[in-house]
Amino acid sequence: MNTPTVNAHRLHKRAFTLIELLVVIAIIAILAAILFPVFSRARENARRTSCSSNLRQITLGLKQYTQDYDERWPIGPNVVNTDFTTGWSYILQPYIKSLQVYQCPSDKTAPTDDPSQVGYIDYWYNATLSWNGIYGSAGTPNYRTSVSEAALAYPSLTILLGEGDDTTYSKSAYRTNGCTLAGQGDGAAPAFSACDTTTYFVKGNGVANGQKKHLDGFNLAFTDGHVKWYRGFVEGNGTGIASGAVYNARAGFQRSGQSPTFNTSSELDR
Repeated sequence: MNTPTVNAHRLHKRAFTLIELLVVIAIIAILAAILFPVFSRARENARRTSCSSNLRQITLGLKQYTQDYDERWPIGPNVVNTDFTTGWSYILQPYIKSLQVYQCPSDKTAPTDDPSQVGYIDYWYNATLSWNGIYGSAGTPNYRTSVSEAALAYPSLTILLGEGDDTTYSKSAYRTNGCTLAGQGDGAAPAFSACDTTTYFVKGNGVANGQKKHLDGFNLAFTDGHVKWYRGFVEGNGTGIASGAVYNARAGFQRSGQSPTFNTSSELDR
């Protein structure tokens, strides 16, 4: 009986040589280096779109709120007592009916469910819209009202909501109590309000820089209802901002031109 034999020469021709394997590996590595950033950018674009949708839903909730309350915007964080705080994001729940909408899909820091911490959300509200009613407490209530829609000089330029979070004051998803934001000092970094403080919010003359969350940029919602992505402004060294386009409440339109602004009127706040 004859046993079939394998031709060693033919077997050698079928196998990959070490050089061929290295070439294949190199090609795969090059393709991966090219495609992975593309896929990553595509995923981040999808998250940016989802985040923009969140802001639109919150904006719609704010608009519905104004229709129920004499066309006035909500006040900012308000300390009712030492055990519980309320804020704009909390009072919007009857309109939005969702906590997930307050979480940016690009946020890599998962909030805890610790009920002892004030509510954690990824979006801030323009403090200027609640300028006369930002803070108050059971001991020292603030009875003044917030800004009305009719008082807005340039709704398409006035910022309503933006991205960014401050875990110093807002650490937990268990309770929702959104922070407010405006500029602090001349050229200083943006200042978050402490969601459970009884001190008044600091007003300054500088610029405010949105937190870069999506492809070196961030989303902003405006009081006329539209949402737009902005590329991140030039940052300083961590203690301030070198330059920027988003001015805070005390920088009038004569300074900010056609750029987004926290200001609610055409003149400087007194």
